[in-house]
Amino acid sequence: MKKSKTLRVFEAFAGIGAQASALRRLNINYEIVGISDWFINAIECYDAIQNNNKPDIPLPSLKEQIEYLQHYTFSKDSVNPIKDITKLSEEEISKLYRSNKRTNNYGSIIDIGNGKINMPDCDLLIYSFPCQDLSTGGKTKGMKKGSGTRSGLLWEIEKILNKLNKENRLPEYLLMENVKAILADSNKEDFDEWKNFLESIGYKNSDPMVLDATKFGIPQDRKRCFLLSHLKTKIDIKPEYIETNEKFNCLDFLRFNYDDNPILRAEADAAQLYDTVSRVEMWNKNKRDPITKDTIIHTITCNMDRSNTAAMFEYAGIKGNTFRLLTIREAFLLMGFTEEEYERATMTGLSYRKMNKLIGNSIVVNVLEEIFRFLFADKYAKGGKDE
Repeated sequence: MKKSKTLRVFEAFAGIGAQASALRRLNINYEIVGISDWFINAIECYDAIQNNNKPDIPLPSLKEQIEYLQHYTFSKDSVNPIKDITKLSEEEISKLYRSNKRTNNYGSIIDIGNGKINMPDCDLLIYSFPCQDLSTGGKTKGMKKGSGTRSGLLWEIEKILNKLNKENRLPEYLLMENVKAILADSNKEDFDEWKNFLESIGYKNSDPMVLDATKFGIPQDRKRCFLLSHLKTKIDIKPEYIETNEKFNCLDFLRFNYDDNPILRAEADAAQLYDTVSRVEMWNKNKRDPITKDTIIHTITCNMDRSNTAAMFEYAGIKGNTFRLLTIREAFLLMGFTEEEYERATMTGLSYRKMNKLIGNSIVVNVLEEIFRFLFADKYAKGGKDE
């Protein structure tokens, strides 16, 4: 028997690695050959969740760590680049060095797009570019080429693919994920331009798929658009092919047994709000009362402390008898991550707000798992043969 084929995967805009979590659940041969992210919190959280079984990275001298990190562009807030890596503390530098090495992170997508850093060969490129300028919850500035918007980072992928095309090493599969607003009339011209570009270099695009997390066993009203592109042949993939329609019990995703668990109590306290005028207005708009097995949580965003939030619950905690938002543990579960993956993420020591930003920008793992199962379960099954 020949050696089984291995699916080589590159995660652009990787975040905390929902893609890697989904692949790990399947009985297939795969390798994450690299990721791209510049946000330090995301890189370190990805490492904590996805690389818990990897051996630690030996630390060279501080000078060597700095010299390595200076090859990349990083950000502390996901908006502005760090101009001088030496301004970080020695502890911050060492944490970032370890995480960047262990995740095989290629850094900013712009550095890859402009050729400063070369992307490795891969079979699957996943690109979940920023949604802020497409989402109705954002400023709807759009993703037009050359616009300079966060969503306009999509066109860095064009630069990368053009380079790979010249080198005759285009990935066989491309998978895009973004908010369903990408299909809105205001974005149609730019999205059509993107799809036409992919066709021009040899890809055949699937029909855009709007997939709802509630169809995949997750009680969250989260609808996202996916576009699959395949070299030379169109792969006919439709929502009904992959939706599991698995029954869910919302109560399985929420943690109300505070008195039995001091950790859950502390997590709920971190999610509690004071009953200010604005928070009372939020409560009246977003309360979940009563909670039943059929309750569906609103879309989790990167800032749950806003007028429209995923859910609010009555809660008696350190701020008195008020209400609370979802805990980060609950948000992780409602994005399809496991409790073990959440526990690993807590090892970063990030605050509620910082973790909220990371999980709100992620992808529902269950949805990715079924897409990957449809595409790769047979072709890359462990124990299979090379074609």
